[in-house]
Amino acid sequence: MASEDAFQEAVAFLQKTNTTTGENVYDQLAKVVGKILEEKPADAVDLLETSLLVKKTAYQGEDAFAVAPAAPRSIASAVAFKDLYSTPAPAINEETGEPEEVVPPNEFSTENVLGDSSLYEAVGLGLSKTEMYGVMLALKKLGEDPVKNLNTVRFFGKFLGTSGDYFVFESTLKDAPEPVEEEGVAVPSEVGSGANLYTYFVCSALGGPFTKLPDATPAALAASRAIKKYLTGDLTAAVSAYPPFPGTEGLYLRAQIARIASSTVVCPAGFFTLGEDGITLDKAEEYAPAAPEDMTSLTSWCHRYAHIKTQGRCELYVPPPPEGEEEAPPAEEPETSPALLSTLDLDAESGAIDWASVASGDAAWATVTSSKVAGVKYQVVGLKSLVWPGAVAVYSAGSFSNCYVGYGLKNAPFVPTPPPPISAEYAGLMQESSELPPRPDEPADSVAGSDVAGA
Repeated sequence: MASEDAFQEAVAFLQKTNTTTGENVYDQLAKVVGKILEEKPADAVDLLETSLLVKKTAYQGEDAFAVAPAAPRSIASAVAFKDLYSTPAPAINEETGEPEEVVPPNEFSTENVLGDSSLYEAVGLGLSKTEMYGVMLALKKLGEDPVKNLNTVRFFGKFLGTSGDYFVFESTLKDAPEPVEEEGVAVPSEVGSGANLYTYFVCSALGGPFTKLPDATPAALAASRAIKKYLTGDLTAAVSAYPPFPGTEGLYLRAQIARIASSTVVCPAGFFTLGEDGITLDKAEEYAPAAPEDMTSLTSWCHRYAHIKTQGRCELYVPPPPEGEEEAPPAEEPETSPALLSTLDLDAESGAIDWASVASGDAAWATVTSSKVAGVKYQVVGLKSLVWPGAVAVYSAGSFSNCYVGYGLKNAPFVPTPPPPISAEYAGLMQESSELPPRPDEPADSVAGSDVAGA
């Protein structure tokens, strides 16, 4: 009897009117349980939990268990990210129904992505652990692709956009790229060297398809320096700016990557040596890792990539002389670029575009350490660019890495390019002429009318 009274008391408590919605808990639970018993879904527990926590037991007609549809782009990104963690199933031959022969993955070299991510985390930079693990899997997918046939792959960074982001991967090809004919250009692009020494692939979502970016052209590099635009996340979007940009957002992104890489990809001084050609870098055999406290000095770091001239090339292009004329003697180079492996302490004094500091006399770099306590083992030193915010380099025990996470904008005052000058009036003297203009032909109807009048 006591248990029955307790039951009735509990039911009465659940049937108390809710002052917010006008309905009681007992009716809401009865509707939810009745709906589950009617449809008998396989995931009844999940539906009940969703109804209780998300809907707060507010059952409303047939849409009680309806979930708000997610955006197609979000669904595609989630599916692509999930596929990174699963082993791809072998392709099935449609004629025989048997699995096709699996092509062996491509062999490539890369950096320790997860190890580098821990260095970035130590100085409060970089992406989250989950995202960096996805970067590692996406890099593996890109490097093992036998069709792309890549030699090296490195995670360059993440570019943020207004409607979407780009994950950028820097690579070198095993086969030399073929030159593309450029018609009507005054300065040709560099092929496989200079500003196009590396090939870049991007994806909008980790696990999604990769898109190869076009080579950076001198015209695109020159135009990108005159404008300041946020990325949209669409490689095919038009770049609406003045002066007009000669291409879509894919080419604009490639131009910004070239400028950022040329200015901010650095390495410890002494880690590389110049090859015999003065362009290639060889790892120094006798390199001794520097102490962390020594790496806080800008003289301990140097630029790893060549400087891009205002012409849009790392190597100055001199057009050939016209046919029938002798080649003129080489004139003095109009722009002197900082030497490869130049130390970073020279950036503040350098007048080279994209390497110059934010303002005259200001530092171009800032250093940060993982701990201020002296004598800490495995200290991590971070280097941040003040010219290109988001570009960072980290160092620990002889290991270093570079990464960029930002909007692809330079920290410099933006001065819009003025429009072209208005056309001037005619500069010649206006003289009055006494000559009469030619007599116009008379209309036919006027001639006919004169004949009638004469008759």
